[in-house]
Amino acid sequence: MSYDPQHVALYYAAVFPARDDVYSAWTSDGWRPVREPLTAEVVLAGLTGKGPSISGFMIGPGSVAHTLAFDFDTDNGLEQAFQLALFMESNGLPSYVETSRRGAHHWCLIDHEVPAVALRAAARGLLQNAGLPDGDPHIEIRPGSDHVDAEWHDHVKGAVVGTGLGHALRLPLMPHPKTGLAGRLMYPSGKRMQGTLAEILLEMDPVETETLLDWGQKWRRPPVEKLPPDKRNPRERSDDDDASASELLRTLWGALDAVPGKVISCPAKAFHAHGDIHKGCRVFPDDRRVMCHKAGCILNNDGKGRGTWELRKLAPYAG
Repeated sequence: MSYDPQHVALYYAAVFPARDDVYSAWTSDGWRPVREPLTAEVVLAGLTGKGPSISGFMIGPGSVAHTLAFDFDTDNGLEQAFQLALFMESNGLPSYVETSRRGAHHWCLIDHEVPAVALRAAARGLLQNAGLPDGDPHIEIRPGSDHVDAEWHDHVKGAVVGTGLGHALRLPLMPHPKTGLAGRLMYPSGKRMQGTLAEILLEMDPVETETLLDWGQKWRRPPVEKLPPDKRNPRERSDDDDASASELLRTLWGALDAVPGKVISCPAKAFHAHGDIHKGCRVFPDDRRVMCHKAGCILNNDGKGRGTWELRKLAPYAG
């Protein structure tokens, strides 16, 4: 049976990349994004060498994807790709290996669109359980990020809000721009997929979404040894956090004599019976912190004192 090349190319463009409103093309300066539709003409020109080789962006607006791919850019990348493909096949997950100039690409189609963050977790779970490293920078997962700054427009069909594109990958059977040679698509057994492009596409089975995403639950995440700076203090900051410590003591704690650099009678003594009848609470000169000298006092805080945010939240007259 023969198929219209235009229809085949459009199907190809819908199957592999996560979006068809933009693509990446090889130029004299390397890969460059082209913010134009990935048309049948662009695909056919790339596959036949009459136009530039094409890469597709593997995460779409809304941070979703419908294809999982791996770029094994290692000396034994082809062997690693087959190791993963055989493992996936043994667990009911069809996938396909494509030779590359160095290493291999590994393709897995999905029967539904899924969040990229869940897909990447499943990818790491598969790598680990197949006996492959899940953190090797030379084994790249596509989609290459959990999220992308792009959303489909709510009211304008086909329009996108945001400029994020994520990472691209050279699409299957596209000639390598440096050699002009196309890769070979193969089954996990190593047998080459034969026939026309249409026949090859029809041979590629998608995986069941739930079966694939289950592997995200089997990913053994690395232990957190050090919290990133933006996660160390997740509490929400107050809108009034620029207020001074002395102002907060006067207005919320009733310490009318509070001024920067001065030691005052602890305003917490009425609420915490620590027996402090003398002046023993210091307002720091920068007016951003206070500390009571009495251990166990709420304003001592194990010798660290309290900053303006804490003064506001702990204040007895805060409302």
